[in-house]
Amino acid sequence: MRANSVLRVVLLFVLLMIFTVSPFSSACAYVEGCLAKGVTSTGSDATTRRGCGDCGYSEAAGIISTHSAYAEYSKESYFAGFSINTDNTAQGVFAGTGIGKRGNSLEITLTMADVSRLSDFLVSAKYQFLSETSSHPAMAVGIDAINEIPQQMPLSPYIVASKCFSKSTLPLLASLGWGSGRFANSFFGSLAVGLHRRCNFIVEYDGLGVNVGISFATEVPLVKSLPVVVALGMHNVLASKGKSTIGIGAGMRFH
Repeated sequence: MRANSVLRVVLLFVLLMIFTVSPFSSACAYVEGCLAKGVTSTGSDATTRRGCGDCGYSEAAGIISTHSAYAEYSKESYFAGFSINTDNTAQGVFAGTGIGKRGNSLEITLTMADVSRLSDFLVSAKYQFLSETSSHPAMAVGIDAINEIPQQMPLSPYIVASKCFSKSTLPLLASLGWGSGRFANSFFGSLAVGLHRRCNFIVEYDGLGVNVGISFATEVPLVKSLPVVVALGMHNVLASKGKSTIGIGAGMRFH
């Protein structure tokens, strides 16, 4: 029964990708040259464990440039990180925290969109209003770039649901959402397959193109061991030669 459920999620995601890639492929022109083109791992989704909800199978992130429905929930826990890509359209640093209890919390992320211009700060928020259970997914709404910066990141509201299948043959985290702005008024979604407790293979559609990548978790021994996640992704892999980008992002959690 669980295998059939996983298969249905995979088939639904593939069908949605086929349905949406064609109608919205022209939207690439809308965000050409801006931060939205190659975002890699920002917010709590870029850090360890919280981006995988209650799956328990993985300490690594479950997305490349989209969102999961899991939000930061402890005001005593903070995260920070960076992302860059090969054509310099998405380079920046980010930090944030959450307010509220687990499964019902508001996450706030502050991103410096261009490290060469200290005035370019973007504020993003995600509110998780439904906890994941065995019978239904986690759900959240959010807005990327509330204070949008022209030519870098448009205002991007979205809604997303996430469900983990940790007892399947290959542990799987699936997310499916819809958004405007950098998501091009389109569905987006991701599938993260647990290759190892500290490593995921990820494929996603972000509203503009298909991204693939891998994420892995480790620890940095400072005053105490701090969890770090690194994600390496190729954005828009189905584009013609010269239009794909490679991005790397890393996130660290502080308690």
